Amino acid sequence: MFLLTSILGFIALLILDLLLASVTMYIAYSHGHSRGRWFLLGMVLPFFSIFIALAVAIRDEQRAKAARGGAPRPVPEPGEF
Repeated sequence: MFLLTSILGFIALLILDLLLASVTMYIAYSHGHSRGRWFLLGMVLPFFSIFIALAVAIRDEQRAKAARGGAPRPVPEPGEF
């Protein structure tokens, strides 16, 4: 019985780790970073990687804003992606 609960606990933690790594990957990829590298970081540091990815995304946005001279991000034309 102990072995079964240990295995189920391990599977639950693995699923949670995969979920958190996927969230980290999505955040980083949506801001132009490598999916694989951030997925691996999410697997190694599952709880902290989301905050790291958010901090990097905020830093990148601030750098882009400074490069634009404080101007807002250009708005795409309708039908333009």
